Amino acid sequence: MRVVLTHPFCWPYVRRGSERFIAELAEFLTQGGHHVVTVSSKPGPKVVEQTPTGVRILHRQLWTPLLAKARITPMHAFPLSVLNSLKRLDADVVHCLGYLDAWAAARLRKRRGYRLVYQVTGPVVPHWLPRLPPDRYAVRGAIAGADVCISHSRFVAGIVRQYYGVEPVVIPVPIRLERFPVKDGPAPPRPTLLCMAAFNERRKGVRVLLRAFELVKQRVPEALLRLSGHMPPEVEREVLEPLPAAVRRDVEVLGVGTVDDLPRLYREASVTILPSMWEAYGMVLVESWASGTPVVATNHGGLGELLTDLGTGVLFDPQTEGQETTNTADLADAMVTALSLASEPATRDRCRKRAEGFSWDVLGPEYVRTYKPSEAVVNSP
Repeated sequence: MRVVLTHPFCWPYVRRGSERFIAELAEFLTQGGHHVVTVSSKPGPKVVEQTPTGVRILHRQLWTPLLAKARITPMHAFPLSVLNSLKRLDADVVHCLGYLDAWAAARLRKRRGYRLVYQVTGPVVPHWLPRLPPDRYAVRGAIAGADVCISHSRFVAGIVRQYYGVEPVVIPVPIRLERFPVKDGPAPPRPTLLCMAAFNERRKGVRVLLRAFELVKQRVPEALLRLSGHMPPEVEREVLEPLPAAVRRDVEVLGVGTVDDLPRLYREASVTILPSMWEAYGMVLVESWASGTPVVATNHGGLGELLTDLGTGVLFDPQTEGQETTNTADLADAMVTALSLASEPATRDRCRKRAEGFSWDVLGPEYVRTYKPSEAVVNSP
């Protein structure tokens, strides 16, 4: 098949879950004998790359900082680039990860004769989206114009069903297991808690996490907390300065780091924590399991769907439907419980086994089935 993948941003210029997913999907499809073209954008001039995972058409981002005053982002200009490329490409399938590019692809679907797959990557609640720019309109057009919608979780699928009357196919996001070798040898010398997130987003829960860590230190004095991800200086000051000095010195702010840091950080951790609200999925949990490390997660959004084996982690109640969990005490209890779980010899193998169900060998064929109208698509358990 001739498959075109679209997303406004791409790896390695932007290093988030969706950007990595589309790069790995291109690799999986190319290895399966399909002809793959990725359409995306990047800073600087347009380039066309011939890569081992197919052709990459990386358009120049049609955006300037002045547009931000009108709430226009690089994502809003990307549909023009998508239309420009799709008019020139012969595709059997167009698979879009953004609602604006899916909306654009829907405009040409009948004329160009391709099958349109729109992968809903977030909770697209209409009243959360602005009318201007016309994000609400674009989401509705993307969902209505697609031949099939995919969601990462039943949580997101329920939102699409409730607000747009469409039943998505639920397929989790796969990972490359070989990128995350399971830890071996003895446990970390100190009980080490790891949180990986974009800490500039309040819903990620870093403020509550730091307060909970202060409670953990009262029960596990030798505990260490490592924070890996983007954290603006003003957020760092806000969350760290209120802590007692004895607690603050055991918080390591690592910054974004490199891609190669991630597997090592998971292996060096006793427990990985994701105290987020409104997560559509939770790739961090699967990566941690692949490394043999149990997790703590908020029982909200798509996280509870992943953490179904209590031998691999602990869920805690957020006690809110707001932007950020308020349940400091239960988060602290969950962290202490998970540290105990991490000390059990069988936990490492249970975590790895759980992650094996999310490999590309298992889940990749399910994505390919959505490309073929004649094949039944089976939702993942």
